[in-house]
Amino acid sequence: MLGVLLKSFKSAGRVSGAFFFAGFGTFALIYDVQPLLAEFPEEFGVAPASASLALSLTTLALSGAMLVAGRVSEVVDRRCLMGMSVVGGGVVSVASAFAPDWGVFLLLRGLLGLALGGLPAVAVAYLADNVPGGKLAGAVGLYVSGTAFGGMAGRLVGGVLSGVADWRCAVGVLGGVCAVAGGVFFAALPRVDSRRSVLGMDGRMGLRGVLGRFAAQWRDGVLARLFVAGGLLLGGFVATFNYLCFRLLSGRFGFSQGEVALVFLMYLAGVVVAPLCGRWIGRWGQRRVLRGAFALMAAGAVLSGVDVLGCLLGGCGLITVGFFAGHATATGWVSRRVAEGKAIASAQYLTVYYLGASVLGWVGGWMWVWGEWLGVAGLVAGVALAGVGIVPGERGEDALGVA
Repeated sequence: MLGVLLKSFKSAGRVSGAFFFAGFGTFALIYDVQPLLAEFPEEFGVAPASASLALSLTTLALSGAMLVAGRVSEVVDRRCLMGMSVVGGGVVSVASAFAPDWGVFLLLRGLLGLALGGLPAVAVAYLADNVPGGKLAGAVGLYVSGTAFGGMAGRLVGGVLSGVADWRCAVGVLGGVCAVAGGVFFAALPRVDSRRSVLGMDGRMGLRGVLGRFAAQWRDGVLARLFVAGGLLLGGFVATFNYLCFRLLSGRFGFSQGEVALVFLMYLAGVVVAPLCGRWIGRWGQRRVLRGAFALMAAGAVLSGVDVLGCLLGGCGLITVGFFAGHATATGWVSRRVAEGKAIASAQYLTVYYLGASVLGWVGGWMWVWGEWLGVAGLVAGVALAGVGIVPGERGEDALGVA
């Protein structure tokens, strides 16, 4: 895998390589607290359900910031916006390592989400405007790989550093590293930046026109179902891994913090599965693959409820594979469904996607309080079954939707 990555860097060029690091830094900062959630009740004297707010507030702020950042990027230099996003996120993360109490820590985690919104909102549009068409797919793929590796590395490194030192060290070190990565990213980008609208429309379109296009996409039944499906996918996935660490650290299994961090290596299965979805869609169609992904998540949740370590980890592995397969399928379906305004559709999908993570990640905490792991597994199974039902029917598979 490392050899493939290095080969990709060599062929992709300076811009796409820079976006790999930017994606890595952004998603490492978002998810570095996930393996640390079990430490916050003791550190700050909060309930386990409240501990999940450290991640939920970040993703909630991120979901709103992306919509605003997309519009702001039409009147400011995108290079500066994205660079400041990653560097600013790193600085806020470092500051959060010194938070004196729970309220300040949550405030800084919310500010982190606001700061980071500039990159995912603008990245693909920037690449489309500044990378030759023949190299665009590879550049976007490298950026997506960076986000996937960043999400995994943030969880893994955060957990390992917390086990060696403490959670403050983990958050501070990762924040510093990602701030440097943001600086490298900014320096690597060319100063020439297309002024084409990141929202995929004429920059002269006013607020009424923007809102009209947003509403038109929600009136399309297929798109609306896909937006909600994204929220269910990430919400169930985040709820699982928010409280998996509580389960593994409990007396029943007695993992150390460093051992819990290693569990996040199962994300590599998702990184492998996502690129295969195109082949599966060609054979079985988008509808069957997305329903199958939700069904796999439901089966994994049920399996994880068996009080055996192998069943717990195997079930979480199925949830992981189902999530990555479902997310890859849903995002591609959204893009194919829309004739024009693809960036708006993508932004709406991502907004609901992160909103689902915020809400269901927080609800998962209350399910843990109510029924511990069986409560969380039941929530994820219910969410996944709801996802099976919400997948668009056969008529939405091929028809083109709104302009």
